[in-house]
Amino acid sequence: MKRYLHIIMMAVAAFVCAPGACAAYSISADNVVLNRINGGKSLHLSADIVLDSLRLKGNEQIFVTPVIEGENGESVILPTILVTGRGMHYAYERGTMRGLKKYRKEYDIMKEVRRDNGHPQTIDYSASVEMQPWMMTRNVSVSFRFDNCGCGVLAGSSTGEPTDTLLNPAGNMYVAYITPRVTELPVSIHEGRARVQFEVDRTELHDNVYQCRNGQKIDNRQQLKVIYDSIEYALTDPNVEIAKIEIIGYASPESPYEHNKELATGRSRALAEYIGKYVGNKYQISQDVTDFDAVAENWDEFRDQVVKAKDITDAQRAALLELIDRPAFSPADYDGKEKELKTDPRFRDLYRNKILPQWFPHLRATKFRISTRLKPMNDRQLSEIVAVSPEKMSLNQMMRVARLYPEGSEDFDKVIETALKYYPDSEEANLNAAASALRKQDLKKAASLLEKAGDSPEAVNARAVLLAKEGDLEGARKLLDTVESLPEAQKNRALLGED
Repeated sequence: MKRYLHIIMMAVAAFVCAPGACAAYSISADNVVLNRINGGKSLHLSADIVLDSLRLKGNEQIFVTPVIEGENGESVILPTILVTGRGMHYAYERGTMRGLKKYRKEYDIMKEVRRDNGHPQTIDYSASVEMQPWMMTRNVSVSFRFDNCGCGVLAGSSTGEPTDTLLNPAGNMYVAYITPRVTELPVSIHEGRARVQFEVDRTELHDNVYQCRNGQKIDNRQQLKVIYDSIEYALTDPNVEIAKIEIIGYASPESPYEHNKELATGRSRALAEYIGKYVGNKYQISQDVTDFDAVAENWDEFRDQVVKAKDITDAQRAALLELIDRPAFSPADYDGKEKELKTDPRFRDLYRNKILPQWFPHLRATKFRISTRLKPMNDRQLSEIVAVSPEKMSLNQMMRVARLYPEGSEDFDKVIETALKYYPDSEEANLNAAASALRKQDLKKAASLLEKAGDSPEAVNARAVLLAKEGDLEGARKLLDTVESLPEAQKNRALLGED
């Protein structure tokens, strides 16, 4: 189906200079019509070149030449209309016009017309050129060049701003943005370590000074304060809340493995319950935010101690590391390692004098991890967060904020770019950024982003818009036919019509 596109160009003054003088000529090109003919192989231009306000002296002439131009410097010069004054007209007819040979080299003169000064006069312009791929890209324009010096088309003056040919409807096509599904909010992690002490073979937590049965004194106040202070620090930002507090208890390798597992688990549970009550009372947070886990025997940190120790021999270090690194598949394997530490001649003195009394107590530790996240907020409140703490927001929240602004606005695009920055591998973030790039005519950026945008209907539609803007309308049609259920794709398909 042929497409006829009507372009009206307002009358403008074209300033052209002859040797030694500069005169102003007023010419307009009205009713400009561009359409593809010959099965799309040719581009046909027709227009009314209106001379009503033009006055030419008898020895003057003006060359009027349409030029089709692409945004990357491509151009096609169409045949020229030569408008002459009375004397110049007769000279042209007789072939005695001065410089005529040169003019015919500079211009493809399709018609010569004598100006009838003082009377309305319109020249019907009609010419065709072979279609080239770049003519179907977005920013292709047609302008009319005027000059009276015969210096060539490109030396002439234009009618002002070129007018878009509108051959490519891509500028009117629709992109579709995606609001990602609701997901868990990002969390900020605050980690720490405390040496909360327990009585031998007991799991009760003592938060004040306590005298054990064996005479040992336990004072956990300072170590508990380490945890309290970490919680308070994590809540420094008034916009966040605690998502979870995880307590992980570690036991040292002495005693049977199963017994150590029970102790580590019981002690971790006791501390988690205690911290749960603390945050519940102070911050009105559900005690369910606390969780616990346990490591029955802390062989990893035992290994670190061996590696860093300065008061053992290289032979002792190598033998200890060989023992620690030996694979263990069951509690019996771990108990076998412990037995070797106690009885092997290479280790037993070191075990009794240093490992058990000095190193193992440091392995009986508690690690904690405090996770915070944004408090529940409405979209207007989130619009303030995105400017200061976007790392705390989910992709869903960012897109909801973006939709507070008109699509394509500076604020909208700024949020879209922020979402891409913090979620660079997200298909939705890449698609939305590609859609904004397409609206801005940044085709190179859009193409790059669409490589990571997935295969959603919205992404396929965006790729079709990109193809159309690049001039591949047939490719765009084929893609759009695969996503007919998307409203934007339906509108775009209708815009493209049939070839």
